[in-house]
Amino acid sequence: MTLIIGIKCKDGVVMGSDGAATLGTMGQNTIVQPIRKLETISNSIILGVSGPIGIAQIFKGVIEKLWEDQKFHNKESYEAMEFLSNSLWEHVKPEFQKASIAKDVIGNIASISAICSILIAIPISKKPCLIQFNQQCSPEEATDNLPFVSIGSGQKIADPFLAFLRRIFWPNKLPTLAEGVLTVLWTLEHAIITNPGGVSEPKQIVTIEKENSNKYKVHELQDTELKEHIEAIHNIEKYLSDFPSKLKGDINIGEKIPSF
Repeated sequence: MTLIIGIKCKDGVVMGSDGAATLGTMGQNTIVQPIRKLETISNSIILGVSGPIGIAQIFKGVIEKLWEDQKFHNKESYEAMEFLSNSLWEHVKPEFQKASIAKDVIGNIASISAICSILIAIPISKKPCLIQFNQQCSPEEATDNLPFVSIGSGQKIADPFLAFLRRIFWPNKLPTLAEGVLTVLWTLEHAIITNPGGVSEPKQIVTIEKENSNKYKVHELQDTELKEHIEAIHNIEKYLSDFPSKLKGDINIGEKIPSF
């Protein structure tokens, strides 16, 4: 099971993931192992894949080669999206074809080895873009109006919580990079607590931020850097848990509110 989150910020992009890799065979899970799910490519790109580890390894190699060959140079984001979609599909399509053949022998579990989704943060035209690709590699870019994305089995937990945090903290604007880190970290924490045995520790947070006027750099946050954000989350949750005692008036939060 997997949860990978990305947020477009006013000064960069934040991506985060849980750290549980589920091993198995023929549709049966065997063990869960800790893993780093976000890959850094050429100190410029962040890649997260929900699906078979083998496909993720292929995607990393493909994107790394395209970046080294400057295939995204002088492209607009929509052009890069189309180019990446076609490049990735070249490797996903054969997996679907093989799964279609194997389905006659082993049933629908054959498709498990082919289904994946991708989230990538990449600088295009001197700005960081956050792009997701679904199971058939169709792309969608995060925008100012819809700046957050989550993929993986934990998405059903993450999306409502992300929408809640956005409504509370940055409803009409893009968040700062610090606000994005807080949001991603809090959402991962919420999903891990809510879905025990599914998404789990260790959490991983990586950012793309401007290094100078022409270049962005990738930075993975260490535990010491996350400490302040974790303390902020605990303080907010503590304030909320103490809120009933702070209410004034005749109606307590636990009492039935009269109808009028």
